[in-house]
Amino acid sequence: MYSLPETISLRLPSETLRKLGKIADKEGKDRSSLIRELLERGIEEKNLDNAIELYQKGRVTGWKAAQLAGVSLWNFYKVLEERGVLIQYSEHDLEEDLKALTKE
Repeated sequence: MYSLPETISLRLPSETLRKLGKIADKEGKDRSSLIRELLERGIEEKNLDNAIELYQKGRVTGWKAAQLAGVSLWNFYKVLEERGVLIQYSEHDLEEDLKALTKE
């Protein structure tokens, strides 16, 4: 479901605004569009970081962590490899993953 955009205001250092302006000009975007894009990327990255943390602590399976991060299981494992995180996969994880697959 799509909701109407809301307006927020925030204070940024002038140096940050200058950098945003340079990037926006370079990419032919207005500053607001660029800020929205960067926020979305930041949110995606934060969700991925949180999912990895839960996975490392053994609180969720790889499958569940990938769902929380909003990525495929294979992409999640690829990110784990890139970040040097050991992939933990037990018989219990396999059972949970198989259950999740049958629900889809």
